[in-house]
Amino acid sequence: MRKIDIEESRLLKWVITLLDITLVSVCLAICYFFYATINPPVIKDVDLQVYLVVAILCYLPTPMIFPMILFERSARGDRVVERAFQIALIHIITMFSALFLLKQVAIARILLITFFFLFGGLLTLERLMILYSIRHFRSIGKNAQHVLFVGSVEEMKELYEHMQNKEFGYNVVGLFTDTDGNERIEGLETLGGADEAMAYLESHPYVNAVYCTMSHVSKDTVIALYKYCENNLIRFYVLPMYVGYLRRHMRVSHVGSTMLLSPRREPLRQFENRLLKRAVDFVVSALFLLTVFPIVYIVVAILIKRQSPGPIIFVQKRNGLNGKEFNCYKFRSMFVNGEADQTQATEDDERKFPFGDFMRRRNIDELPQFVNVLLGDMSLVGPRPHMLAHTEEYSRIVNKYMVRHWVKPGMTGWAQVNGFRGETRTVEQMEQRVKADIWYVENWNFWLDVRIIWRTIVNTMFHRDENAY
Repeated sequence: MRKIDIEESRLLKWVITLLDITLVSVCLAICYFFYATINPPVIKDVDLQVYLVVAILCYLPTPMIFPMILFERSARGDRVVERAFQIALIHIITMFSALFLLKQVAIARILLITFFFLFGGLLTLERLMILYSIRHFRSIGKNAQHVLFVGSVEEMKELYEHMQNKEFGYNVVGLFTDTDGNERIEGLETLGGADEAMAYLESHPYVNAVYCTMSHVSKDTVIALYKYCENNLIRFYVLPMYVGYLRRHMRVSHVGSTMLLSPRREPLRQFENRLLKRAVDFVVSALFLLTVFPIVYIVVAILIKRQSPGPIIFVQKRNGLNGKEFNCYKFRSMFVNGEADQTQATEDDERKFPFGDFMRRRNIDELPQFVNVLLGDMSLVGPRPHMLAHTEEYSRIVNKYMVRHWVKPGMTGWAQVNGFRGETRTVEQMEQRVKADIWYVENWNFWLDVRIIWRTIVNTMFHRDENAY
C-alpha cells in the first residue's frame, strides 16, 4: 500500500475543519463579550448559545462550496487569502439568512460585521500558517512526490524547473527518453530509453507519478505505461503534444465532447471579476478626485507654472484595452518639446525641469490618471500603457507583446513593483516587462491587486524604485 499524500488526507482536512469551527466559536464569543463591555445595548436581545449553534452549522457546508487549496503543491499565498475571505463572506451571509429565518428578535448587525472581519482575518492567518508549515515540511524532504519523466527532453525542461522548488515537494528521480543527440536536462539523470521506463517502475515501487510527453514516444509504449500506472496506484500525467512547442500553460475547454487547449487562463474575461475590478476602480478614483486631488492640483499647478511655461496637464495618446487608443493624462514634467511622443525619458534627461524630475521620482505626475480610471480607460492596476510609437515598434519585435492589451492598462502593475518600470534601454528589458504583464493577465485576482497597490505605496514612500525617473 502506498502512503496517503497530504492532498488526500481526510484526517488532516477534518482537523483543519474542527480548527475552523473552534475559530468561529472563539471569534463570536470575543465579539459578544467585547460589546457586552463597551456597548451592552448592542447585544441586549442576543442569545449567544443560539448564535454559536447557527454559526457552527452555517460553517459546515463552506468547505464543500470552497474546497481547501492550501494542500495543492503549487498553491500560492494570494489564492489562499482569497479563498479564506470567500469562506468568511459566504459564512456570514448564510449565518445572517439563518438568523433571519429563525425570526430572532434582533439581529445585531454590528456584532456580525465585527465577527466577519475578525473571523476573516484570523482564518486568513490560520490558512497562511498552515500553508507555510506544509511548504517547510516539504522543503525538508517530507511528503515528497517521487516523479519519473518519460518523453521529450525539450518539453520536460520547463516542468523540471518548476518542480525544482523544494517547497512544492517534488523529487524527480530521472528521465527516460528517446530524444536523439546529446540533449539532456541539466541536473537530471537520463536512465534509458522510453521503453525501459516500465521495468524501472517495477523495481522502484516508491515512484508516485509518471509525467509523459506524447512526442518522441511510441503510441504502444505510452498505452502500456498508462495501463501499468493505472493498475499499480501510480498517478499518470500526459503533457499534450505541441505544448512544448508553444511553451505555454494550456487551459482545457470543450466544444461538445471535443477537448480544446487554449494558451492561457484569463480571469478578467469573467463578468463578475470585471465588475468587481471596475467597482473598486470607480469608488477609489472618485473618492480621490473629490478629496485629495483638488489640493494636489493647485499646489502642483503653481509649481509647474513657476518653473516652466505651458500647460499643466500633459495629454498623450496611448494604447489601452484591445489596443484601443485613449488620451492618457499626466502632470507635465518636462519643458514643452517635440519629442514627447517618440522618446522615453532618461535619468538625466535635459527636457525635465527640477520639480518635474521630483514628480516623476515620486509618481506624482501620474495622479491625473485617476481621471482615466474614473472614465474607464484605465484601471488602478494593470500593464502600464505605452505611447503609440512604442506599441507599434515593440509589437513587431517582442513576442506576445500585444497580449498585455487584453486587460485595461493600469496606473501601476505587476511589472512595475518587480523593478520593470521607467526607461527600457534594450529589447530584453521590454521582454521581461511583457513577461510580467502577461503573468498578471493570467493570474489576476482581487488580492493580487491589493498586494500590488500596497507595494507601490511602499516603494513610493521610501523611494525604493531606482528606475523612477
